[in-house]
Amino acid sequence: MQERVNSLKADLGNGQASIGLWCSLASALTTEVVASSGAGWLLIDSEHSPNDLRSIMAQLQVLGGYPCEGVVRLPSDDAVGIKQAMDVGARSLMIPNIRTAEQARKVVASVSYAPKGARGFSVGHRANAFGRIAGYHGTAREQQLLALQIECETGVANAAEIAAVEGVDALFVGPGDLSTNMGHMGNPGVEPVQTAIASVRAAAARAGKASGILAPVKADADRYLAGGFTMVAVGSDLGLLARGSDALIASFNR
Repeated sequence: MQERVNSLKADLGNGQASIGLWCSLASALTTEVVASSGAGWLLIDSEHSPNDLRSIMAQLQVLGGYPCEGVVRLPSDDAVGIKQAMDVGARSLMIPNIRTAEQARKVVASVSYAPKGARGFSVGHRANAFGRIAGYHGTAREQQLLALQIECETGVANAAEIAAVEGVDALFVGPGDLSTNMGHMGNPGVEPVQTAIASVRAAAARAGKASGILAPVKADADRYLAGGFTMVAVGSDLGLLARGSDALIASFNR
């Protein structure tokens, strides 16, 4: 048995843009609803949503039937959490708030088996189809994607060094946290924040790595795509439900 090709990693490696959606409702059913939207990837969030290991696994199981890659954002760079998420099938990971190259190297070690890393060894788990993928442990990194989030001025300053770490595939800007940490809460469009965002993209490009960003406003997403970002999330299940229901009721209340 062979592991399914990571289409998101392939697209980003070829410089091809891929559009994604955030999944924050912690529901396999709602994730399945958006899985057939045509998005290239879905982000299963466990940093700012009530997902746990079982709900993450259930959503990854659902995504197995659709041609889009499931990316799991973990709450932190904790090595135990990374190991557990990977064992239930999270092969594309997003790790928040990366500040230094040393932190990035520790994350790479957490996703890699020895001798290059320290990921705990298990003979059979969901990631290797319960022992059915021949040679999985020696080739596991080939289909894994690691995106590291830059969300503060320290991370921006160290973006070039972080991008240069072997095993890092993409730098992903968190515009909400970045703007807040720069003293512009809720206003990532101001010039200093936009300059910082552009510098992260440039640092990733110089290292031959992809760059991504969350941009739920279409004009912003179009601008970032035109500027060279290729891993762009353009909305969320929560946002689509909230705004859609608001608009529907408002259309009658008027």
